Amino acid sequence: MIFAMLRVMALSLIRDRGALAMAFLLPPTIFVIFAAIFSGTSGDELELQVGYTVLAPSPVTERLETALRAEPGLRVLSDNPVDEAALRSAVEAGRADAGILVRSALDSPSDEAPIVVFVDPGKAMAGGIVAGQVQRLVAETLPEIGLARTAPLVEQLVGGFDPGQSARLAAGLEAIAADAGDTPAEGGGLVAQQVVGGGGNSGGAVTYYAGAVAILFLLFSAMQGAATLIEERNSGIVDRLAVGPAGTDVVVIGKYLFLTAQGVIQVGLIFLVAALAYSVDVSADPLAWLLTTLFAAMAASGLALFVASACTSKQQAQTISTFVVLVFSAIGGSMVPRYMMPPWLQDVGWYTPNAWTIEAYHGVLWRGEALADLTGSLLPLALTGLLGLLASIAISRARLRL
Repeated sequence: MIFAMLRVMALSLIRDRGALAMAFLLPPTIFVIFAAIFSGTSGDELELQVGYTVLAPSPVTERLETALRAEPGLRVLSDNPVDEAALRSAVEAGRADAGILVRSALDSPSDEAPIVVFVDPGKAMAGGIVAGQVQRLVAETLPEIGLARTAPLVEQLVGGFDPGQSARLAAGLEAIAADAGDTPAEGGGLVAQQVVGGGGNSGGAVTYYAGAVAILFLLFSAMQGAATLIEERNSGIVDRLAVGPAGTDVVVIGKYLFLTAQGVIQVGLIFLVAALAYSVDVSADPLAWLLTTLFAAMAASGLALFVASACTSKQQAQTISTFVVLVFSAIGGSMVPRYMMPPWLQDVGWYTPNAWTIEAYHGVLWRGEALADLTGSLLPLALTGLLGLLASIAISRARLRL
């Protein structure tokens, strides 16, 4: 009997071609995606997008910009922000992962760091990485800067340089500048970090992951609820309802409305805990938050019903839905922030509802964007929900005619 049961289950899997493919082809696919993500977070593929602004241009700052653009771990914006306000705006709006501001001459002695790295609190790791990269590039490509900044302090300690010593010092600095890269020097005290943007009392990371977890569980719960469509279709319930004037449409639309309402309540509970435990200020713009939640729930419901309608068995639906949720959540930013991914994977992430939902929530709750500014994020979610619903209706009608 044991081997008979084994044979029955094996034949059941083999005959279900979709479930067979999902069981043995998708695990390697998942591995490839996660390998690309996590190798990018710890290897040479991590390329942060940065803005570069200079308040007092000079040949030295031009050399620094050349080094920054040649650095494989950084992607400098093609159009540099013109001033500090524009640089801050680029970081706050998410167009740059960090901003590099050269606010004073690099070789002038001062207690204030001449270079400031602006970073959003939700991307704190990016600030540390960029600051370290800038510090290293200054030491490697501008070795004379560190010595020029420390020379005045040495001069004060020894009671001043005579003209001959000053001339030899200047000549030495020029020689070091000419041989930059061969004589690295320390650039300590050159770079400082500064947090920009944000509102409310919650941290940027908490606000980010509130949206990330919300869309993750919206997808999971919607996929589970939509799978009942397959059970009702196999049991004949859909066929009996199809004799009515509305056909199978009432089943699909009814499930869509229920899953959307259920999703709104689920997200509401997530943000209630976020507000009580972590001071996430949902009340700052409740209408924008509600619309973001509604469109995210619509997108998850439409996508889930499309998957359920396309699948022929519950086993197949479970496998495919798990695959869809894991992949979308991985490349969309629910598991790892997208700025830590390779650039090509960041671009792919925009084809998932996760990326748009996280961006919308971050805009509402952290950047304080108005409803009009969220149109670019809400429109893809609305289209995903609508297209998923229409596709599910069309597939259900086609199955009824077969």
